[in-house]
Amino acid sequence: MVVITGRAARPQSRTDRVRDILARRRRNLLLPILLLVAVSLIAVSGLLYWSAESVSRRDAVAQEDLVGSVMQLRKDGLRQLVIDYAWWDAAVSRLGTALDERWAREELPAYLRTAFHVLAGWVVAPDGTVRYSFENGRAVAPENAPALPAGAAELIAAARSGRSIDAVPAGGFVLYQQDLALVGASLIAARESAEASAGEDGSVLIFVQPVDLTLFTRAGVAEHIDDLHFLRGPPPQDYLGCEVKGLDGQVIGSVVWRDQRSGDDLLWSLAPLLLVALLAVCFLLVLAIKRVETVVSREGRLSISLHQEKQRRSQKSDFVSMVSHELRTPLQAIGTSADMLERFGDQMSEAERREETKTIRSAVSTLARLVDDVLVMGRSEAAENGAGTEPSDLGRLCRAVWREVSVALRSKQQLVLKDEIAAPIHGLNDAAMHTILSNLLQNAIKYSRRLGEVVVELKRDGGNYIVAVTDCGPGISAEEREAIFQPYWRSTQADGIAGTGLGLPVARSAARSLGGELEVEDAGEGKGACFTVRWPVPD
Repeated sequence: MVVITGRAARPQSRTDRVRDILARRRRNLLLPILLLVAVSLIAVSGLLYWSAESVSRRDAVAQEDLVGSVMQLRKDGLRQLVIDYAWWDAAVSRLGTALDERWAREELPAYLRTAFHVLAGWVVAPDGTVRYSFENGRAVAPENAPALPAGAAELIAAARSGRSIDAVPAGGFVLYQQDLALVGASLIAARESAEASAGEDGSVLIFVQPVDLTLFTRAGVAEHIDDLHFLRGPPPQDYLGCEVKGLDGQVIGSVVWRDQRSGDDLLWSLAPLLLVALLAVCFLLVLAIKRVETVVSREGRLSISLHQEKQRRSQKSDFVSMVSHELRTPLQAIGTSADMLERFGDQMSEAERREETKTIRSAVSTLARLVDDVLVMGRSEAAENGAGTEPSDLGRLCRAVWREVSVALRSKQQLVLKDEIAAPIHGLNDAAMHTILSNLLQNAIKYSRRLGEVVVELKRDGGNYIVAVTDCGPGISAEEREAIFQPYWRSTQADGIAGTGLGLPVARSAARSLGGELEVEDAGEGKGACFTVRWPVPD
């Protein structure tokens, strides 16, 4: 015998629809929570990133201002140094003292080099010739004087036009010996009368002083400005810088330092707090999800229980209505036949008495079927009381139910049992399975007209147990395969077969009490119907 199962799509049951609704409701509850948490985390992350960038930008501007201010102070310092020595003769004249020319010419360069880091100096006459020069702390003969820095001509012209201390031009940046340096110039005051004839000879004093970037370390700001140095070009990546312009206004390079990005340090300092906050949010989110799952699951169980209770009440109400209606006819038949036998029995022939007796027996058979249906309803209710604690042998249960129904229906058909499980299973409700097998095997015998074999197949398919019952009856058309599970509905193939239309609805109800489903399919050419019960394997 061939049992054909799983060829058609399983229709969605009421329980499946309720579960789908609950799953959608669960998603509808959880998605806003997850979206809110995600948006909050993104907003907090964006705010922290913006704050860190703002801190980094503010620090960068502050560092640029600091470097610019220090560079300007160095320019002002060299200007004042040049003024002090260019106007030295005027101070000597006012004080009435004599100038030591030998010291000024021979020892002054070393003193300037040691005390003020002056690298080179010149005294330039109005005709452009060098009257006096020194370099690296030593005096140099005018004919061997080092070359003036590039752009010094404009600075000398500006210095010659400054006839007072206030008019002395500011210094500027130059490249001297391939290093960044400051150059300053001032008109030299006349020795005879500083007030009346300042600078009448027009000689100009020029000093070159290297830019000492270690000043920042000595000033105690190295922790804020790291790796400070001069670079001929723009600042490289991860560095900040200030442009340095020469005497001609052209950019000659940049003073650069490492961008420490204090905002990043702020982020790293807040990282432990953020991690703790994230873990707290995750913990609260897990609690919220569990709470939602609990509420939705409870609601789902209540909804399913309510639906099942409504079904039971509806079945009971319909059954009582049917029984009250069905009982009238056989009872009336029994009463009428009994009255006829009592009143006219001595006047009836033997054939008439047998006819009345037959009517009584037929009515009694009808009452017996109604009583059987009452028992079926009782078994359906008992099937929903929960799973048994002891393991069940499904094959033995099938054989026991077959003996019951075959004796009751006086059937001579053979049972073909294909047990692929062949082992006790746990968590099975024996009452529910007895109800299912009893109804399916009775129908298989009745609709096969007590001919052919009844095939029962037991197997496990993945996470489901399967019981398939195949008969040799006329089968069930596709249009009627769902309708036969409605209470009191009889198939067009049931003409002449006793029944009330309650067996299959009760069997499906019992199957759903196991968490499964009862379906019907075509068993194939030359066969009847195949009823398949699927229910999940307990955890």
